[in-house]
Amino acid sequence: MAPERGQEEVAVRRIVACFAPGSAVAPAAIAELAKEMQAELLGLFIEDIELLRFAALPFAAEVGYASALPRALDPGSLERALRRQADSLRRALAAALDPTSHSWTFRVARGALAESVAAALDEGYAPSLLIPPGVHPRGTRLIVRRADLGPTELRAIMAAARPVLILPA
Repeated sequence: MAPERGQEEVAVRRIVACFAPGSAVAPAAIAELAKEMQAELLGLFIEDIELLRFAALPFAAEVGYASALPRALDPGSLERALRRQADSLRRALAAALDPTSHSWTFRVARGALAESVAAALDEGYAPSLLIPPGVHPRGTRLIVRRADLGPTELRAIMAAARPVLILPA
């Protein structure tokens, strides 16, 4: 992607691709971008703690796709479904990347989206490209400095549904 007017080209060291339950994802497109940029890739599947808390409530229910009938939401089956989805994403990334020629990792984090992303960004890789859940990896990028990303700003950026180039402080 060409830099915006007045911006110089920045070599991205790491791509943090966030995946969340139910979000439309493109692991092959993200892997291709990581290869093109020669950047390390971190796939981060986030098990939303609020979703898991909701599933444990006595009135929690889901509506079956095929039957359209409501049924009680079972926290155990939800956790198994999340593990299956994370494993499927891990396999898709592994199929798209050659582990001998490209550095990548995949992690599952249980917590809130912004806090899980902040922990990954605190590992010190900069500049980094952050791809929020369900966001096209080649979309128009927002550019911010890591020092400007407090918890409130990070939540707003994640909700903006755009890739984010994070520059060093």
